[in-house]
Amino acid sequence: MSRFSFIYIFLFLQTSQLLCQFSGVLRKDLTEQDGIFYNKGVKFTGEVFDLNEKGRFITLEIFKKGILHGKRINYNSRNTNKLATEKFKNGKGIFRTYYNNNKLKSYGLLIKSIKYGEWIYYDKKGIIKAKEFWSMEIPNQLEWEKYYSQEGVIETELFYKLGILSKEVYYDNEGNVIKSTKN
Repeated sequence: MSRFSFIYIFLFLQTSQLLCQFSGVLRKDLTEQDGIFYNKGVKFTGEVFDLNEKGRFITLEIFKKGILHGKRINYNSRNTNKLATEKFKNGKGIFRTYYNNNKLKSYGLLIKSIKYGEWIYYDKKGIIKAKEFWSMEIPNQLEWEKYYSQEGVIETELFYKLGILSKEVYYDNEGNVIKSTKN
């Protein structure tokens, strides 16, 4: 047996053993409507786990009456060590996602599956690539977006009013404004 096959089998068995400990469902098997998660038409209560694109266990979440309520644990996809634990109460909490290299991918405030406040997005090296701000009063209302270069220098800002793009600002490689337009 090749060394690669042995490693693959080892990782598969390790993930399989961990999943056998949970009596919950996969997140992809739930349906969501207005921030409430259902399993076969019933508001879901119990453990939900998520797998990455390679089929490895990455997240365990606790739901109560269809909403995230309790601990949400992010795991290292390589060895199932904990990366972070968040606490949600009635669907409200800080939500984090991670890349396969275990670097932070995004985080921000989530209330019943709706983004609020500032959200920050990182590249695989840990450099901020974008920020956005969601209204604290109006659900799903994006107020602004900012995009950054690979060096972390601001490139673009987009501002919205009532969901419509109202202003654009573009920057050069040193962060100086080169163009600003109001729509």
